[in-house]
Amino acid sequence: MENNTQSVTAQELPNTAMHPRTHFPSEEAMKTYYLQMIDIMNIAYVAEPSEYISLQCLHRKLKQYVHVLRLIGTHEWGKGIAELQDASGIYMLKSTLPHNTLLQANREIGRHLQFITQLASNVGFLKQLEGILCYHLQNVEGLLKKLKEDSITAL
Repeated sequence: MENNTQSVTAQELPNTAMHPRTHFPSEEAMKTYYLQMIDIMNIAYVAEPSEYISLQCLHRKLKQYVHVLRLIGTHEWGKGIAELQDASGIYMLKSTLPHNTLLQANREIGRHLQFITQLASNVGFLKQLEGILCYHLQNVEGLLKKLKEDSITAL
């Protein structure tokens, strides 16, 4: 049986699907949302952690994601690809390796260059993903600050 299910591309999604919600009905609803996200992402490192520790774990993970996406998003992709091609071409011409070894190396370099090109062509999407994760990171930071303040005033 043929599978006719086609994936929906980002260009086909309505604009509202491309951005996270801008508000939660309440702070409690936001906290519930992020505690559920922790379970879905399976990032609780302690068997029965407190809400604060769970949110700290989520905060750390979101920070890691944002950091990696920021590195990818700020890299100057336009620079370097041509230089890589030139350098690998020079290597291939000057090498005294056997022909089959050179062909294999050329295929490998080609695969990596193709990956780099595909990654570079999706930088806009990755920056958008970074923005969404930054939004969640800021929300979690706010919740952590509020929980810390509440615990101090409770003492």
